[in-house]
Amino acid sequence: MIEDKIRQLIQEIAKLKQELRGIKKDIKDEEKIDNEEYQDLEKAYKDLRKQIKAFKEEWEQELLQEESYIQLKEMKLKKEEEIAQRNEDLSKTLLKLPPNPVDLSLDLESGPVRIQIQPEMRLYLNGKEEKVK
Repeated sequence: MIEDKIRQLIQEIAKLKQELRGIKKDIKDEEKIDNEEYQDLEKAYKDLRKQIKAFKEEWEQELLQEESYIQLKEMKLKKEEEIAQRNEDLSKTLLKLPPNPVDLSLDLESGPVRIQIQPEMRLYLNGKEEKVK
Protein backbone atom coordinates (compact mmCIF):
# COMPACT_ATOMS: atom_id res chain seq x y z
CA MET A 1 0.00 0.00 0.00
CA ILE A 2 2.66 2.52 1.02
CA GLU A 3 4.93 1.32 -1.82
CA ASP A 4 2.11 2.01 -4.30
CA LYS A 5 1.63 5.50 -2.89
CA ILE A 6 5.40 6.14 -3.15
CA ARG A 7 5.45 4.91 -6.77
CA GLN A 8 2.47 7.10 -7.64
CA LEU A 9 4.02 10.19 -6.07
CA ILE A 10 7.35 9.59 -7.84
CA GLN A 11 5.52 9.21 -11.17
CA GLU A 12 3.58 12.41 -10.57
CA ILE A 13 6.77 14.28 -9.65
CA ALA A 14 8.53 13.01 -12.79
CA LYS A 15 5.56 14.11 -14.94
CA LEU A 16 5.50 17.56 -13.30
CA LYS A 17 9.26 17.96 -13.81
CA GLN A 18 8.86 17.10 -17.49
CA GLU A 19 6.10 19.70 -17.84
CA LEU A 20 8.29 22.24 -16.02
CA ARG A 21 11.14 21.62 -18.49
CA GLY A 22 8.77 22.34 -21.35
CA ILE A 23 7.55 25.55 -19.69
CA LYS A 24 11.13 26.71 -19.09
CA LYS A 25 11.99 26.06 -22.74
CA ASP A 26 8.96 28.07 -23.85
CA ILE A 27 9.97 30.95 -21.54
CA LYS A 28 13.50 30.92 -22.95
CA ASP A 29 12.12 31.03 -26.51
CA GLU A 30 9.87 33.99 -25.59
CA GLU A 31 12.75 35.88 -23.97
CA LYS A 32 15.03 35.50 -26.97
CA ILE A 33 15.44 38.83 -28.74
CA ASP A 34 14.93 38.35 -32.45
CA ASN A 35 15.44 41.90 -33.62
CA GLU A 36 17.86 42.98 -36.33
CA GLU A 37 18.77 46.21 -34.53
CA TYR A 38 19.61 44.27 -31.36
CA GLN A 39 21.72 41.79 -33.30
CA ASP A 40 23.62 44.65 -34.96
CA LEU A 41 24.25 46.23 -31.56
CA GLU A 42 25.41 42.89 -30.17
CA LYS A 43 27.82 42.44 -33.08
CA ALA A 44 29.18 46.00 -32.66
CA TYR A 45 29.61 45.38 -28.93
CA LYS A 46 31.63 42.20 -29.54
CA ASP A 47 33.78 44.00 -32.12
CA LEU A 48 34.39 46.87 -29.70
CA ARG A 49 35.43 44.45 -26.96
CA LYS A 50 37.97 42.88 -29.34
CA GLN A 51 39.33 46.32 -30.22
CA ILE A 52 39.64 47.26 -26.54
CA LYS A 53 41.45 44.01 -25.77
CA ALA A 54 43.87 44.53 -28.68
CA PHE A 55 44.53 48.11 -27.55
CA LYS A 56 45.27 46.98 -23.98
CA GLU A 57 47.64 44.28 -25.20
CA GLU A 58 49.47 46.76 -27.41
CA TRP A 59 49.72 49.24 -24.52
CA GLU A 60 51.12 46.55 -22.21
CA GLN A 61 53.73 45.64 -24.82
CA GLU A 62 54.77 49.29 -25.03
CA LEU A 63 55.01 49.51 -21.24
CA LEU A 64 57.30 46.48 -21.15
CA GLN A 65 59.76 48.47 -23.28
CA GLU A 66 59.96 51.35 -20.78
CA GLU A 67 62.72 51.16 -18.18
CA SER A 68 60.75 53.07 -15.50
CA TYR A 69 57.85 50.59 -15.72
CA ILE A 70 60.21 47.62 -15.47
CA GLN A 71 61.85 49.17 -12.39
CA LEU A 72 58.45 49.71 -10.76
CA LYS A 73 57.47 46.08 -11.41
CA GLU A 74 60.77 44.91 -9.88
CA MET A 75 60.27 47.16 -6.84
CA LYS A 76 56.75 45.77 -6.40
CA LEU A 77 58.01 42.18 -6.54
CA LYS A 78 60.77 42.94 -4.05
CA LYS A 79 58.31 44.53 -1.59
CA GLU A 80 55.91 41.59 -1.90
CA GLU A 81 58.80 39.22 -1.14
CA GLU A 82 59.79 41.32 1.89
CA ILE A 83 56.20 41.29 3.16
CA ALA A 84 56.02 37.52 2.73
CA GLN A 85 59.27 37.14 4.70
CA ARG A 86 58.00 39.39 7.50
CA ASN A 87 54.73 37.44 7.62
CA GLU A 88 56.73 34.25 7.99
CA ASP A 89 58.80 35.83 10.79
CA LEU A 90 55.58 37.00 12.49
CA SER A 91 54.09 33.53 12.25
CA LYS A 92 57.16 31.97 13.85
CA THR A 93 57.10 34.61 16.59
CA LEU A 94 53.40 34.00 17.28
CA LEU A 95 54.13 30.32 17.85
CA LYS A 96 56.44 31.29 20.74
CA LEU A 97 53.63 33.09 22.61
CA PRO A 98 51.94 31.41 25.58
CA PRO A 99 48.39 30.21 24.85
CA ASN A 100 46.80 33.34 26.32
CA PRO A 101 45.02 36.15 24.49
CA VAL A 102 47.25 39.17 23.81
CA ASP A 103 46.01 42.75 23.35
CA LEU A 104 48.48 45.43 22.16
CA SER A 105 48.37 48.92 20.72
CA LEU A 106 50.67 50.30 18.03
CA ASP A 107 50.96 53.66 16.29
CA LEU A 108 51.67 53.37 12.56
CA GLU A 109 51.99 56.07 9.91
CA SER A 110 48.41 55.30 8.89
CA GLY A 111 47.18 55.73 12.46
CA PRO A 112 46.75 53.76 15.69
CA VAL A 113 46.25 50.00 15.44
CA ARG A 114 44.80 47.67 18.03
CA ILE A 115 46.41 44.22 17.88
CA GLN A 116 44.60 41.20 19.30
CA ILE A 117 46.04 37.68 19.24
CA GLN A 118 43.79 34.80 20.18
CA PRO A 119 45.05 31.51 21.68
CA GLU A 120 44.21 29.65 18.45
CA MET A 121 46.91 31.84 16.81
CA ARG A 122 44.60 34.23 15.02
CA LEU A 123 45.83 37.78 14.60
CA TYR A 124 43.38 40.71 14.50
CA LEU A 125 44.30 44.27 13.51
CA ASN A 126 41.54 46.75 14.45
CA GLY A 127 39.14 43.83 14.75
CA LYS A 128 39.85 42.46 11.26
CA GLU A 129 41.51 39.06 11.03
CA GLU A 130 44.89 39.10 9.30
CA LYS A 131 46.07 36.08 7.38
CA VAL A 132 49.44 34.98 8.69
CA LYS A 133 51.07 31.95 7.12
